[in-house]
Amino acid sequence: MQFMNNKIDSLTREEQLIMLIDKYINDTYDPEDEIYTYNLYLIFVGYHLKYFQPHAIYSDSVSNIDNVMQMFCSVFKCMKSNFIKKLQNKEVIFVQLNALVDYIEGNQIRLEQVYVELKAQYEKREISRGILNKGSARKRARL
Repeated sequence: MQFMNNKIDSLTREEQLIMLIDKYINDTYDPEDEIYTYNLYLIFVGYHLKYFQPHAIYSDSVSNIDNVMQMFCSVFKCMKSNFIKKLQNKEVIFVQLNALVDYIEGNQIRLEQVYVELKAQYEKREISRGILNKGSARKRARL
C-alpha cells in the first residue's frame, strides 16, 4: 500500500485527476445514465476548487467555466504520455471527456451557476473547518 501511495504522490495533480476519473468510470459507468456527464463535471469542479483555485492555478478568467476548461486542457495533455497505458478505461475516458466538452458547451450558463454554488459551499466548509481548528487549539492551550 505504501508503494502505491508513493506512486500516486509522484503524479501531477492533473494525472491524479485522470486516475480519479478512471476509478469513477470503473466503479460507476453506465451509458444509459442521463446525469453521468453532469456528475463528471462535478468531479472537475470539485477538483478545481480543492486543488487549483486556492493557488490561482487555472484561474485566469473571470468565467469559472473557462477556468475549468483550462484545467481540462492540461488534463487532456497528460493523456498523451505513457501514463494513459496504465489506465483501465482509456477508451471510455476519451469518450466521456469528449461528452463533457459538449455538455459544458451546451449548458454554460447553468453550469456557471452550479460552479458558483459549489464554490460557496466549499468556502463555507473551509471557513467552518478553520474556525473549528482554531477553537480546538485554544482549548488545548488552556489545559
